[in-house]
Amino acid sequence: MELLFIREAMYMVLTIILGLVIARVYRRRRYKHYEVRVRDVSKGHRWMMVSIFLKPTYCVISQNRISDGAQCHSCSICVDAANMKVANQKIPCKPLSVKSMFTHHQWGHGNLPLYSICYICNEPCNNQLQLCDYICSWCQRCVHTECFTHCKKECDLGPYKTVIVPPHCVTLKWVGLKGRQHLIVDSVKRPNIVNWSPLIVIANRKSGNNDGESILQAFRSYLNPAQVIDICDITPEPALKWCHLLPSVTIRVLVCGGDGTIGWVLNAIERLSLQPQPQICILPMGTGNDLSQVLGWGEIFTDQIEVPKILDKINQATVVELDRWNLDINHSGHFRLPYYKKKNICWNNYFSIGVDALVALNFHRQRESWPTLLSNRIINKVCYFMYGTKDVLERECHDLQKKLTVELDGKKINLPKLEGLVVLNISSWAGGCRVWEIKADEEEDEYIPASYNDGMVEVFGLHSSFHVAQLQVGMIPPIRIGQASKIKITLNCTAPMQVDGEPWLQQPVEMTVTHRSKATMLSLC
Repeated sequence: MELLFIREAMYMVLTIILGLVIARVYRRRRYKHYEVRVRDVSKGHRWMMVSIFLKPTYCVISQNRISDGAQCHSCSICVDAANMKVANQKIPCKPLSVKSMFTHHQWGHGNLPLYSICYICNEPCNNQLQLCDYICSWCQRCVHTECFTHCKKECDLGPYKTVIVPPHCVTLKWVGLKGRQHLIVDSVKRPNIVNWSPLIVIANRKSGNNDGESILQAFRSYLNPAQVIDICDITPEPALKWCHLLPSVTIRVLVCGGDGTIGWVLNAIERLSLQPQPQICILPMGTGNDLSQVLGWGEIFTDQIEVPKILDKINQATVVELDRWNLDINHSGHFRLPYYKKKNICWNNYFSIGVDALVALNFHRQRESWPTLLSNRIINKVCYFMYGTKDVLERECHDLQKKLTVELDGKKINLPKLEGLVVLNISSWAGGCRVWEIKADEEEDEYIPASYNDGMVEVFGLHSSFHVAQLQVGMIPPIRIGQASKIKITLNCTAPMQVDGEPWLQQPVEMTVTHRSKATMLSLC
């Protein structure tokens, strides 16, 4: 009896161990195996409900004029809400993959853009108050109904063919267990297009007052929808799977977001060890956007989404390298706190200790408690101003120079009286301030100009939060401390700190800044 009990107990233990091993292997494979998931377009169109159409619009099913209804993200056809199911059955959507030797035109009937020109006869299209003429959702060319018979079947993808992945080059595959299957991009072959460098668009549909959703919709109508990826519920790694699908091709990635999203994507590229590295371009959204301004992509994207203009800018951009830096935070070392582990943070723009980090920390806490209220850029700036004004009176970070020591390239620095310390990699700080370029009239410039790819960082100090405001309007210069390729900072007390806009309250530590790697970026400067 005892022997039987022992045997059953052993079986139970072995079963539990085997289950844990299988679960661990599954989790590892799940995290390391990435795939480009795509939507099954045979199930119908990707509809977006429109409360009011801003131009004369006609339903492609009933051909009646409509003031509201639905529009497909991918092929841009418009229908009355009552005809959505009929359109799904009768009109095929823009395909992600086709089994043919070339890509056919994907013609949509009517609702052409204003001032459209027929590419056959060069006469204006869409000049009748009814559903008329056609537009291709691949090459964006328009054609009269009368000229339609003169069109070739093969589509050359138009002026932006170098950034489009043709559907005849894509192979899809069903994967997963029965009942939970989904489509993925299985393989991609290189088309016969000179200077072909496809563009992958990454955006979060919920970011920037839902501007992300509008951006995703706009690019799906110009590119292969498989190239446009929403990272609301996933990490960037599946989107970067395109680099593995096309290992010999230079991929360009348009990151739609702020500095945090860009850093997230750059970290994913580094984790995947992608070679050649994809070239990163930026469509700025949200707050901050210092890196976007340095590279010439602007402070924030507020215009109507005009995909051709964005694609033209990307094609004109030049390739540059961006220094990336390690910040090693060692809690033990001098303070002998063995229960803290060493922490490594990769940063791209800047990090700071003191007064500006305190303002960012207060704002961050407020935004976490009222996320809906603080989703507007103007309200965010007002909130920042209020916290900055509050610190002018309270001065929580006074005498910061007594609470830390700084070594630049092994040389200990005698710090002046300050309330903030900033280590800067790029020339833009605090939402567009070119702080290193500001100097007093009589000051001799003993430092080299700031650069994001020279293997050095700039270090400067702040008198107060009022000094931050003065820097942003160029009234007075920063407290220049120096330039270095390696920095050691010892913090002897608790102080607010931020890295690339992410703030926290830091306990006493030793910190070391060293060069990490270089990222490949696209610049308009």
